[in-house]
Amino acid sequence: MKAFVGRVHELTSLDAVYSAPDGPWVFLVEGPAGIGKSRLLGELSRQVGAREVRVVSVPATEFEESTPLQLIRDILEQFSDADTAALDRDPTGTDARELARMLRRRLGAAPTMLIIDDAHWADAASLRVLALLIRSRPAEATRVVLAYREGQFPALLGHTLRAIGTATFHLPIPPLSPADAAALLPGIASGRRDRLLTASHGNPLYLLLLARLSPAEFDAAVREDDPAAPTADHSALDRTIRAELAHLPPREQLVAQAAAVCGPTADAELLRATAELSRSELTAGIDELARRGWLTVTGGTVTFRHPLIRTAAFRLAGHGWRAEAHARAARTLRAADAPLLTRARHLEHALCGGDELAAADLLRAAEQALATAPATSARWIEAALQAAPNQPDSAGLPVRLLLGRALLLSGAAESARGVLEPLAAQPGPQRTDALLLYARCERILGNVDTARILLATAADRPGATGNGPVQLELAILELQDNRDAEGAARVRALFESEAVREPAIRAAALTLRSMGQLTGLDMTAATTSYRAAEREFAQLTDSQVLDGVHAVSALGWMAYFLDDHRTGIAHIERAIRISRRFGQSFILPELHTVQAYSLAKLGRFEESLAAAEDAAESAELFGYSDVPPLAGTIKLRVLEATSPRAEVLRWWRIVDAMPRPVMRWWRAVVDAALSETAARLGTGAANTAVPQPDRAHPTRPTELAAQAQTAIAQGALDIAGTLVAQAEEAARRLGLPGQLAAAAQARSEYASARGDLDEAATVVQVAIDEFGRAAMPVQRGQALLLAAQLAGRRGDFTRATAAIAAARADFTAAGAFELLVEATAVQRRLAGHQTVSGARELTEREREVADLAACGRTNKEIAAQLYLSPRTVEDHLSRILRKLGLTSRAGIAHRLVELDAASAR
Repeated sequence: MKAFVGRVHELTSLDAVYSAPDGPWVFLVEGPAGIGKSRLLGELSRQVGAREVRVVSVPATEFEESTPLQLIRDILEQFSDADTAALDRDPTGTDARELARMLRRRLGAAPTMLIIDDAHWADAASLRVLALLIRSRPAEATRVVLAYREGQFPALLGHTLRAIGTATFHLPIPPLSPADAAALLPGIASGRRDRLLTASHGNPLYLLLLARLSPAEFDAAVREDDPAAPTADHSALDRTIRAELAHLPPREQLVAQAAAVCGPTADAELLRATAELSRSELTAGIDELARRGWLTVTGGTVTFRHPLIRTAAFRLAGHGWRAEAHARAARTLRAADAPLLTRARHLEHALCGGDELAAADLLRAAEQALATAPATSARWIEAALQAAPNQPDSAGLPVRLLLGRALLLSGAAESARGVLEPLAAQPGPQRTDALLLYARCERILGNVDTARILLATAADRPGATGNGPVQLELAILELQDNRDAEGAARVRALFESEAVREPAIRAAALTLRSMGQLTGLDMTAATTSYRAAEREFAQLTDSQVLDGVHAVSALGWMAYFLDDHRTGIAHIERAIRISRRFGQSFILPELHTVQAYSLAKLGRFEESLAAAEDAAESAELFGYSDVPPLAGTIKLRVLEATSPRAEVLRWWRIVDAMPRPVMRWWRAVVDAALSETAARLGTGAANTAVPQPDRAHPTRPTELAAQAQTAIAQGALDIAGTLVAQAEEAARRLGLPGQLAAAAQARSEYASARGDLDEAATVVQVAIDEFGRAAMPVQRGQALLLAAQLAGRRGDFTRATAAIAAARADFTAAGAFELLVEATAVQRRLAGHQTVSGARELTEREREVADLAACGRTNKEIAAQLYLSPRTVEDHLSRILRKLGLTSRAGIAHRLVELDAASAR
């Protein structure tokens, strides 16, 4: 934890008022528990004490609230023996007025700041002394600081201050800001940190407690509806809060525990019955808990100030008491004919073994909750089976199939598989549903071939119901696994079925058709189908989107490939909101992944990193092993533009150590990114660039362009030329701006390496324009940077300067800090080239290294020939490139020829 975070403004305000000659001498610092009052006062104490001001700082405590004059005794003990030689250390027999006079003399003897923390716990006798003290200021150099919980300023002191009109400085402590949270938790990704900040209400204590939890534990800890949901033990999480609650009087403890069992409610009878108290005892207990800041009463509804307080209060009671309390609540709610879902939450935790009526209620509630809260639904089904194991089918649906569906929708794929596997083998009308759900489990768990077999079995069943969703699921799987022909066949079968009449299935089928057409490079048909699919999805209601939510990620990928990523992001973000609202969280890893890729393409890097983090976290929660490396890959690409080389290399190693995705398409994306990044990092882990057979896919030109750039960097210009030609041909067939731009940039770099600066300058402008059309600002900035270097080499420094300025604007908007560093380096090199000859700057050793690099030797080969370490060779090459005004070794040979010719003249 940082020494002092988030309260600099408040500290500055206190100090400014303290230093003002005519300012108030009574300071009131107000805020809820955990907001940071004590840390602020500690920092103020250190700051004031450094000015040779005596600081007397004491806290009042709840445990000593009933001990008369305990706070005054604590204050007196802070004075030295010389100050109190004539003073009896036990003040209990001394008149309050005399004690006030004694304190006034001691405080006024030297510049003093008296700080009383947690003044709301001060005992009544001490408050009377303090009230007398502040009626007359001890001295001009005396200040009194009173810190207290929100809304709990001692009434006696408040009355005194108002009566005598004493000027005060009131400082409420606000919640932490996002910037404060970033300083407090620098190692946590921004997306997760924002969720933590929201859940903590900006309270630093709660923020730090929540930050220690895993994603699953976090969700359980802040769950407003049920602190009893099964999860890991959070004893460390609420130890601080529970310890304070444990010292409440018995009546207040009972009320707090009953309120924790009942949750937010305006039903006083429910609270009374649950706590087993009279109405007057309940009311008095609520009032006292509200006074202490644990409960709030708004519009008649009683609730805890924060879910963590409720969780701590719930665990304050034993398991037996909680079970009986839930049973009492359930009986009270049933008598009042309360809604089924409200009763079910109590029935789940009540001791109701053998209660068939309770079990039936739980099952009916589970069906109602399935779409919006599948994890809760699964718990209620399991509770029903425990209460009455031989439950009949509910609404024609086998109870265990309902359980399997709920477990899967909640992300518990492993548990769902255990429930569904035997059901999938049983004959009957429910078998198709069981096979579909079982296949989804296997797919999430990485068993793609098993999932394919299960789906094919379901799709080929004669007269099977639900054939449309099965064909849809199977088509998605085949296309993601690069089985294009099989995927196309499934899409055709889908269009031939009656299921395509359903709006969601039709929208999904059109999306998959467009994806198959794109893979086959039928761009006109692919674009037409995509546009139709996009329109269909836009017209769906939220509940209809749920029926086709599996295909929304495919729609997002199509938008990404066709350079329509802004539209794709809108659909993805809608699907994310709907999935969260209706409890379909198992699809979130895929949705967040395509969201991260699309945001990165738009240059919205911070949001992209947050989406990638969301993808990885949700995948971890649901055991979806294919997603973390795919999400990690886009994070790697973003880090290349935003972070130092060491951080990129660290993350490259993390992603490289992850198991590769089982899906062939996803695995190819991960492998390509790792290889390209390794080449740029110079780790030696990159594959040597060689021409690849032309397997059609929508990002083939970019892939070939990256391979060409690797070949150029290695000095393999013949191979690079072949790859550039392939990239241009693939880009022409696609006709997509982003792909045309990637091929054009590779062509420009190749022409530059060959010394044809005119062609390089012409073609790089094509790249700039096409990246602009594709809404890819960072790539456009990189093309502008290349254009600046080319202009500089041609002596057009005005054009070069303008291109660098435009590139910097793109990089700044995206937060591409490393590219900004690169732009600055290019600018400096160009400035140096206006007056300095690079050849004359090379040392003898640098010239030796440059000559060998120009001949195509690798770093390792140069090191062996010159008896140097590879690291030393790398350092020499960095200086050589800087001096020659180059960004890669590809142009070294041509540059040396130019400079030698100039020297000869």
